[in-house]
Amino acid sequence: MIMGRAAATPGPTSLVEEARLTGEFDGWHNLVFCAVWLTGGLDLPAVRDAWRALCLRHDVMRRAYASPDDAWTYDDVLSDVEFHTADTDTEAIEVMHRILGTPFRLDAVGLSRIVVVRRDDRRHLFGIALDHIITDHSSWGLLVKEFGELYARAVAGEAITSDSVRDKSYQNYATLLRHELTTQWGYQRKAFWLSYTEAHGLYPPLFPSVGEPSAEPSLNFVEQPLPADLSVRVGNAARYVRATSSAVVNASVLAALQEVSGATDVGLDTVHHGRLMPGTSAMLGQFALGAPLRLRNRRSDPLETVREVFTHGLDVFEHLLPLQAAGRYWNEELVSMSRGCDVHVTLNQKVETMGTSLLAGTRAEFVPLEMPVGTFMSDSLIFAWRLDDSAPHVSVRYDENMFSRDTVAALVRSAEGFLQAAGSGA
Repeated sequence: MIMGRAAATPGPTSLVEEARLTGEFDGWHNLVFCAVWLTGGLDLPAVRDAWRALCLRHDVMRRAYASPDDAWTYDDVLSDVEFHTADTDTEAIEVMHRILGTPFRLDAVGLSRIVVVRRDDRRHLFGIALDHIITDHSSWGLLVKEFGELYARAVAGEAITSDSVRDKSYQNYATLLRHELTTQWGYQRKAFWLSYTEAHGLYPPLFPSVGEPSAEPSLNFVEQPLPADLSVRVGNAARYVRATSSAVVNASVLAALQEVSGATDVGLDTVHHGRLMPGTSAMLGQFALGAPLRLRNRRSDPLETVREVFTHGLDVFEHLLPLQAAGRYWNEELVSMSRGCDVHVTLNQKVETMGTSLLAGTRAEFVPLEMPVGTFMSDSLIFAWRLDDSAPHVSVRYDENMFSRDTVAALVRSAEGFLQAAGSGA
């Protein structure tokens, strides 16, 4: 339910917001959501008070967009808790799916939803959905944590008002970021990316495919169980060369791309969840960026490959910006958008839920809701490494119209072999 309008303050968008508003991520299914069954006594007024306090604490929860360059931050919250009732679990899930699964409109006000569906006094279905433009992986975890804390305070009878919570201003961050692009900080990043594109091109080279993308991708997975000690081996390799575990895993995929394709120059894209500026670690908002990584030399020693990838990554992460939006700002081409058949890698990135003890006095049970996945990266190879699981594994999502299963399986085998060798050599 969208609440009444209050005064709003204008300001610039961040570069990440601009990228979304100009259509860079139109192929995504841009919903970040979760639903849980709550068993126990749920204080509904406390839910509403906690949600209001959270939205007042973080201004990105009160954000709306006038154009790719202009945002409005409202003084009052833009959404209230929706309460519903249902006679059966199936009906409750259908209500939750319908409400949470409705895409947000970027030209409308209100980019969050919170829903409670009552089954009886001791059982409720609870859900939250946000548009991806106002949240990322780190922000979602922070939102869930703070909401639980605010709810506990409200249940305890504390006054949870705008005067008792801190202000974390994404608008200030966006304004400072735009300003910094005109200072030495911005000039250094511009110079780096201009030299990067001169040396490496506008984007990492694409992995060769065997087919052509179609309007209806045929998505499939190759999933490979991994040795139980592989996480230890990766950690040993990382410590030995003073790198990160992510660098070790990224190096394994890059080396596999070289081996299977026969190419020397290969590249991939990985997500960087760091914040660009100080003071943003406890701030809700969208900060995640895609980071292009390259490998241009074949080395016989896996540890030397890890060193090269890690060193390259340090420069990339130090100067990272949303490259298309930054290029528009500087009137320079820093990245090619004619992408496809590219490679994406994640390590130990879990599907975030709201935990088993989200709200004081209740126990939560995660409810999977099937939503459309969009077309994003359907023409890419997406490696998801899960080394911290009790049963370690790697899965690769791919489009059967473009890649053969044998090719994808060969990449997985080669990358696993690299990790085994790197861990043994440390």
